[in-house]
Amino acid sequence: MIQASSTWALHQLEVEKSGLAGRLRSLHGIIQARFPAISRMALALYDPVSDALKTFASSNEDGEALQRYEARLSEVPSLLQLKNERRTRVVQDIEASFSHPTAHTAWLRGQQYRSSYTLPIFSGHELAAFLFFDAKEVNAFGPEVTGFLDIFADIVSQLYLLRLAAVNTLVGAVDIATGLARIRDVETGLHLERMASYARLVAKSLAPSHGLSDEQVEYVHLFAPLHDIGKVGIPDRILLKPGRLDAEEYAHMKRHVQIGLELVEHILADLGLQDDPMARTMREVVGGHHERGDGSGYPLGLRMAEIPLVARIVAVADVYDALSTERPYKPRWSEADCLAELQREVAAGRLDADCVAALVAAEAARADIRRRLAD
Repeated sequence: MIQASSTWALHQLEVEKSGLAGRLRSLHGIIQARFPAISRMALALYDPVSDALKTFASSNEDGEALQRYEARLSEVPSLLQLKNERRTRVVQDIEASFSHPTAHTAWLRGQQYRSSYTLPIFSGHELAAFLFFDAKEVNAFGPEVTGFLDIFADIVSQLYLLRLAAVNTLVGAVDIATGLARIRDVETGLHLERMASYARLVAKSLAPSHGLSDEQVEYVHLFAPLHDIGKVGIPDRILLKPGRLDAEEYAHMKRHVQIGLELVEHILADLGLQDDPMARTMREVVGGHHERGDGSGYPLGLRMAEIPLVARIVAVADVYDALSTERPYKPRWSEADCLAELQREVAAGRLDADCVAALVAAEAARADIRRRLAD
């Protein structure tokens, strides 16, 4: 069981500019210099709201990482016990110890891992993550090894919890602006939560083919709701106008993207996060979600290949939620009509075909999001 508390880790977090995966690889190299048998270390995040345990970052000797894996902690009794008892676990023979393996254990076996050491990471009294060390030989985790690994586990936990605190501070700061936009905007209810869930659904589906890491997928989900924060700077007479905007009003409305980017830069600067990997995702979401592949979008009139992938993902999620829910200015469209409209936008070259295909294919997951996050 790990509890974070070190100013040294703050310095290390400032040094690390390539995300936790980069720092994990660096620490893994140090560990292997002394104990070469430790061929994998991995961090899985825990979301207490959904009870979801999700792969996030890892370092593997053979480069074969477990990605895009998600399970409910309540359905993994062995890990749930570690959470409840706040203790670590050594498995000296994976093959003999798990008679009813999870998908995670099956993957470990398939990659020839034979023993493991698992530590829960807590933020105060709340579980935040699990840290896994694995070896491709049995009985690899004796007292000398686990004692050594505990030191590095403490470093990893501190780095992660400091990053988590930075993210939460960042989101909390922007949530103030988002809350104002929510109050004043015509998009009501749980729109932001739904479209963030749709965005994560698409990002997770495209991750293998488009090179998105688990860390990047989570950032897409985290920052998708911030896409329209610049609307706090748009006058009510334009933002809340019930009818169609004239050319001058529309030009003014489009300024919300630049306002949003300026707001994001102020917040990032205040928190010292301008160079953090998650800052890039924020900028791309806020700055690119109104760009369209045929060049008709704004503010830059980018073509499809020029638009960042995360912005294309958020654009599809935003359009789909707008079509599939009732708004003051329109009724809810049927699911068939929503999907047909998305396909028309693809045919016209405005929306990304891969993003739309990923959303369309996830029929059950879309229905679950609509049900759970219904207005």
